[in-house]
Amino acid sequence: MDTKDIIAFLLIEIATLVMAYAWLQRFVYNPYNWVIIFCLLIVVGVASYMILSLNSRLNEIEEKMESRDKSIRVSIMTVEADLENQMQRLNNNVESAVTEINRKRFI
Repeated sequence: MDTKDIIAFLLIEIATLVMAYAWLQRFVYNPYNWVIIFCLLIVVGVASYMILSLNSRLNEIEEKMESRDKSIRVSIMTVEADLENQMQRLNNNVESAVTEINRKRFI
């Protein structure tokens, strides 16, 4: 994970702690139920970790697709250059054959 992902994870955890504490203060009978706060931190932490890991996996997939795209472009350019060379050679052969036929016809 990147530094920004770790910072985002910590901010989410701190915000969850503050929200859980503020939410539990509404109840007069037991405003300091740390089990609920702890469980809420775990749930939100796992959810944010899953989101961040999904983000990193998507970045990896994007990088792989970009590298494949580059290799396909290079392959296409190579095939195009080879095809162009072959077409040029074929064109030269046809022109020389036509020239030879025309020269023999007029002799």
